Amino acid sequence: MPAPIEFSPEYVAEHSPREERLYESFLKSGEPYKTLYRKAFHVSAKDGYVADPADAPSDGQVPGLDLADDSLYYNTGGSARAYWSGYRLPVPEKDIRHLRRDLREWGYCLIDAALSSEQLQRMKQRLDEQAAGERLAGVASFMGTPPRPDEEISSTQFVHTLINKGRQFVECVEHDPAGVQAGPVIEQLLNETMGRNFLMSCFIAIITNKNNMPQGLHQDQAIAPFQDPAAPFTVNTMFILDDMGEHNGGTLVVPGSHRILSEAGSGNAPDEPLPPAINLEAPAGTVMIFEGRLLHGTGVNKSDTSRTILVMNSVKPFMRQQELHMLSAAPEILENASDKLLYRLGAKVFGLGGVEGAWNGDFQVDQRLRLERGEYVRIGELSPNSSLEELSRDYGYRYSDSGYKQRDHQPGTDKSVAARLKDAGRGWHMDDAYFPRRPKEEDK
Repeated sequence: MPAPIEFSPEYVAEHSPREERLYESFLKSGEPYKTLYRKAFHVSAKDGYVADPADAPSDGQVPGLDLADDSLYYNTGGSARAYWSGYRLPVPEKDIRHLRRDLREWGYCLIDAALSSEQLQRMKQRLDEQAAGERLAGVASFMGTPPRPDEEISSTQFVHTLINKGRQFVECVEHDPAGVQAGPVIEQLLNETMGRNFLMSCFIAIITNKNNMPQGLHQDQAIAPFQDPAAPFTVNTMFILDDMGEHNGGTLVVPGSHRILSEAGSGNAPDEPLPPAINLEAPAGTVMIFEGRLLHGTGVNKSDTSRTILVMNSVKPFMRQQELHMLSAAPEILENASDKLLYRLGAKVFGLGGVEGAWNGDFQVDQRLRLERGEYVRIGELSPNSSLEELSRDYGYRYSDSGYKQRDHQPGTDKSVAARLKDAGRGWHMDDAYFPRRPKEEDK
């Protein structure tokens, strides 16, 4: 019997004119980027908040760039600096009350001496060695900023999956003062902006070299086309490993843009031109926290030495993480991880991100380790006629938290199968560890 005519592709197409499609204008609006990249609109951004190499003078000193034009968003030393001269923009602070004020008002704050001198030296040395090693091995990742017209690839190097590349990076994810002395302050501010159950989306290093192309200014949470004035749903923690400023392309930000864009609303353009960008100025060892609604991007490093930052992005637990940690993390990292680290990596899941139905507060570590060893057996087609061997296979689900807890309480397990499984040991487990901890009564 043929399917109803209403289900045919032809009928569906005929009765789906553009003007009747649900949320068509919102999904196709292209905002706020259509306006952000608009020419001759924003202050000190003649060509908008994006650099097109074709706009640079052909006889310029650096291909693709014009470092003398004060009206381009990535040149911040002239009129842009003058614009902001009467404002009190964030400066490095230690007091959480001041940091909270800056984060709320400007969309970012700067934590002074967040890394001790010893922590900074140790982190800088480890990162420099890692980046050099990846270049020597031919596995360095060059991305994030477009290549100049005279380059084949970007001159900006990324170092990914830092949790595999040094113990101190793990300590940063855990906000352990052993690795970052301002850890308790960072974690408190993230708890306040994201909620205690945030996840770590990615943790990367970004190394800019001389005369790199700048990034177009963007919001990190713009992967979802929503502008919410209530609160951000991503927040970044940036570890500054070299003194930064206008001279070496300190991170470009538009202070207060988190409010301007969110107040315009989802799918809408801001009514007024946005203020100019600034290059962030801060000494090495500072940590910057900035929320996902803030316009920012990599600046142009005009100095002769590289500039290095680390960026850790945090997201709500219902969001997909940028790094698929449960594949990227080295097995020894997972085997020795604390419950806090595992939670931040997304290894403990509540309704989203499970494996074969193990998603009710289960850790996914055993599944990952069994896959690594080639030992994970998926549950395929079974029936009452399946053989004892098929029913008794060493299915990976048996070793999940859910499978293990339910094993001895299954109502219909074949007696022969149960007998075979009686002495089966449990694999990796955390004894019901849970993070984030429930707040103490005095915290409520």
